[in-house]
Amino acid sequence: MHVVVTRPSPGAAAAKWRGRGATVTVAPLMAVAAKAWTPPDEPPDAVALTSANAVAFAGPTAEPYHGLPAFAVGTATAAAAVAAGWRDVRAGGGSAAAVFAAAAAAGIGTLLHLAGVDRVVAAVPPTLSVIVREVYAATLLDLPVHVAAVLDRGGTDVLLYSPRAAAHFARQVDAAEIARARVGIVALSPAVAAAAGTGWRAVAVAASPDDAALYAAAITLGATARQ
Repeated sequence: MHVVVTRPSPGAAAAKWRGRGATVTVAPLMAVAAKAWTPPDEPPDAVALTSANAVAFAGPTAEPYHGLPAFAVGTATAAAAVAAGWRDVRAGGGSAAAVFAAAAAAGIGTLLHLAGVDRVVAAVPPTLSVIVREVYAATLLDLPVHVAAVLDRGGTDVLLYSPRAAAHFARQVDAAEIARARVGIVALSPAVAAAAGTGWRAVAVAASPDDAALYAAAITLGATARQ
């Protein structure tokens, strides 16, 4: 299996894939940096973490909230939150809308959403008040020439982790005049797959937004390609 890892700061992800026997090409589609932020005047009842980047870049300003319930979008974000010192981390359901719904169902009144500058607009239940603080920003990166050459040869599957990155990847492939029919994509969620558009050699979607499910989807895609 040959995969292209597009996650920002892809070192750990690439190592995991190599540990599973895959040939890995690293091609981050975004560069992520912290953004200064100030806490809300009134303390929230809980915190929403819709990306592991929010955990990584919220910094010391978030430490006073580590004892509050933290609703994480997926297992990778939850694991990052626990490692960073959050003590009450709860499953959020795979999307921002699901995180908000889970918080409302738990009786949360005010939710502090630690988020990126670019994010998907999600429905908020009427009983929930969401305070947004942008704690990181992601800059889009061009697809390197050597990676474009790898894709153009065919037989490679690209791991896509966010709708914004997926849409950008599709634009980069088209601009490089690479036939989409030569490229397989493995998406972290249905929204990511939809953002990539159509015309790809094959598309696989992880059953849940975590690395284990992404790996299972990639294995399925590879098996389908060999049939």
